[in-house]
Amino acid sequence: MSQAQRMVKRSRVDLKAGEVGDNVAVPVPLVDRGRGDPRNILGVILHRDVETDIYTIAVKAGILHGGYSRNQFDLCPQRLLTEEDVSLDKAVSLQSAVMEQSASGGEGFVKRSYKAKVLCNSRCHSSQSCTNR
Repeated sequence: MSQAQRMVKRSRVDLKAGEVGDNVAVPVPLVDRGRGDPRNILGVILHRDVETDIYTIAVKAGILHGGYSRNQFDLCPQRLLTEEDVSLDKAVSLQSAVMEQSASGGEGFVKRSYKAKVLCNSRCHSSQSCTNR
């Protein structure tokens, strides 16, 4: 019991509580992002439930589903986003928020189309022979 109390005390010291309006970086799981997508998505704390220490976070795409505990995100030292920069009118999952902000369209890159009049390369066909080379 004393070891659990020490762990909780240490985590409260290491993980400073976030305030409403603080910027946070929410890590994106590897399965929800493409190879060229960022590892984190930037958001703003909208609400903190003091009793349960659960945070409501909004990103540019909308308010993230569910609540986040303090160990699930990192506080950013600067305020890069404000509440005006994020969408408050809809709730989105983390995966769909990442897809909306992705440069490549989400989980991975689109392969070259066979019907396109563009020469193929080894990434498209590996070692197979192709008539479009």
